[in-house]
Amino acid sequence: MKITFLGTAGGRILIMTQMRASGGWILEMDGETIHVDPGPGALVRAKQYGVDLRKLTAIAISHAHPDHYTDTEIIIESMTNGTRKKRGILLGNEHAIKGGSDYRQVVSPFHLRLLEKYRALEPGKMMKVGSIEITATPTKHREEKGIGFVFRGSKTLGYAGDGEYFAGMERHFEGCDYLILNVLRPRSANWPGHMNTAQAKELISKVRPKLVMIQHFGMLMVKAGPEKEAKWIEEQTGVRTIAATDGMNIDPEKALAYGLGKWASGKK
Repeated sequence: MKITFLGTAGGRILIMTQMRASGGWILEMDGETIHVDPGPGALVRAKQYGVDLRKLTAIAISHAHPDHYTDTEIIIESMTNGTRKKRGILLGNEHAIKGGSDYRQVVSPFHLRLLEKYRALEPGKMMKVGSIEITATPTKHREEKGIGFVFRGSKTLGYAGDGEYFAGMERHFEGCDYLILNVLRPRSANWPGHMNTAQAKELISKVRPKLVMIQHFGMLMVKAGPEKEAKWIEEQTGVRTIAATDGMNIDPEKALAYGLGKWASGKK
C-alpha cells in the first residue's frame, strides 16, 4: 500500500490562499490507484509530486463541497488518456453524482460517458474496484449526504471524510488497519460539522487502528501546529498518529516497522 497526499489544506482560508496545498490524496493498493476527493489543484499537485494520473483506476468523492471535487473532470480526462479511452470508475455521494436542491451534479454528462461505470453511494452501500471493496460510511456534516469510505483489500483503510464525531461512529471503522481523518481544528476549537483533535482522539481510542494520518487542516490547526496535535493524540490514545504534509508519500506498514524517515516523505 502507498498513500500520497497531494495537499493537506482544509477550510476556505487555507484553500483560497494555498498556504497549504489542496487536491486530495491517492491510494495505491492491490493493483488499483484511487484518487480521493480531487479538489482545487489536484492536477498541478499530481504533476509536482510525480503522480501519473493516467494510471488511475477510480475516483472517489466524499461530498459536493468544492474543496473535495473541483478538479474531477480534468482528472477523468487524464484517467481516460485525454478522453480517448473509455475507462475508470467514479463513485461518490448522491449530491456529487446526481445533484440536489442545494447542489449541482459536479461531473458533466460528457465526462460521465467517458467512464466504464459510475455510482452514487449512500452509507452502508459497497462498490468494488478490482479486488478492493469500497463501502460508504455516514458523516455528520453540513453537506447532509456526505460520506466517508472504507477500502478493504489486502489491508483495510478508513477515511472518515468531513464531519464531526458522533456516537457510534467507530462501528463503521471496525477492523481498519489505518485511518485518514480530516481534522480541521485543534482540540481547543470547535466548529459544528467538522472534526477537531479532541473528537479525533475519541474516535481513534475506540477504533484503535495501527496508524492514523490526520490532514485537511484549517487556519487554527496550522497555527496550533498539526504535529503537536498529532503527538497529543498519540499520547492520549497510544496509537501512532502523524500529521500529513503536502506531497507526503507513505507506505504505512513499512513506516510503522522501519520509521517515518525512511518510508515517508513530504513538505511542511
